[in-house]
Amino acid sequence: MTKYVCLAHRFPAAGIDGVLGVTVQNQDEINEYKKYMMGVIPNQVIHFVRLTSIPDHAKNHLKVGDVVIKFAGLSEKFLDVLRPIKTAYFLSKYKAGEIDWDHAENVRRVSIETQQWEASSDGFQVAICDPDGNLAVLRGKKGTPRRLFSLAYSILQETDHDKKLVSADPFLDRRQTVMEKQRLAWCTMRFIHFYILKHGPVVDSALFYSFKKKIKTHQKAVQNVPKLEIGNKLRLHTRRTRKRSQDFWRRVRVEYLNDPGSLPETLAFVASKRVVRWARVDNDEVEDILNFVEWDEWDEIDDPLHFSNTNPRGSSSSRWN
Repeated sequence: MTKYVCLAHRFPAAGIDGVLGVTVQNQDEINEYKKYMMGVIPNQVIHFVRLTSIPDHAKNHLKVGDVVIKFAGLSEKFLDVLRPIKTAYFLSKYKAGEIDWDHAENVRRVSIETQQWEASSDGFQVAICDPDGNLAVLRGKKGTPRRLFSLAYSILQETDHDKKLVSADPFLDRRQTVMEKQRLAWCTMRFIHFYILKHGPVVDSALFYSFKKKIKTHQKAVQNVPKLEIGNKLRLHTRRTRKRSQDFWRRVRVEYLNDPGSLPETLAFVASKRVVRWARVDNDEVEDILNFVEWDEWDEIDDPLHFSNTNPRGSSSSRWN
């Protein structure tokens, strides 16, 4: 599987303030990098520099671990960069066939070129890639991508009927707008991507049934998140006293004691307190919290937490209650 992708003319030869790196000396690493370059000039001396620190103003286009390619003796304004990427797949054993890597790698190519999330289906598999080129592939029997969850069609659009449902038709009565359906669907697609990469690079096929249940649980949880009414904050309600929720919050506490940085900020905050009924959370953090649907302790019937809008008329300025 592909380990690196070459990004052309990504790094200015004059350097960027605050970006630090180390020159790669290990010959095995150098030989590995050369496999993924766009072209190697015979007998040309090549220096590779692995970036170790990226300031905030450069994080949109550079990542820690990127490898800058410099040809000795050549004057170039911009240098190519090798970026380490991850690839993982989840293959069902039942009538699934083999992974179509041409289809999957094309999704990665489009995602890197557009710097956007990309997802595509061929009827058997769905390939999902983030803007950094990390690719997750799920393959099952025919029709698996469409049956992942109720709103998957709004992104994959495998049939003419799917395309009609997401078309701008003023005569269709919709409870949710097309954009809202696609937003919710992308949240769950990113969860699928997260799960496969976490359990990969080759996910055990025995997890397939429970995984499909987690997808539907995640979609339900996403749809229960209210629309923001004011600002960028929501309330996270803990439900820690419910019997079905106690295993989840017990594990949150254990994870916090072992490594507070392994949890989103708000979950770490809740775990640090003895009693918390609710806590304010940034809307941008909600997806990270919902990724914990992946835990077996997240009850599929009764979610261990839920969200509501903050009360702008509330007199309390505290973060929690």
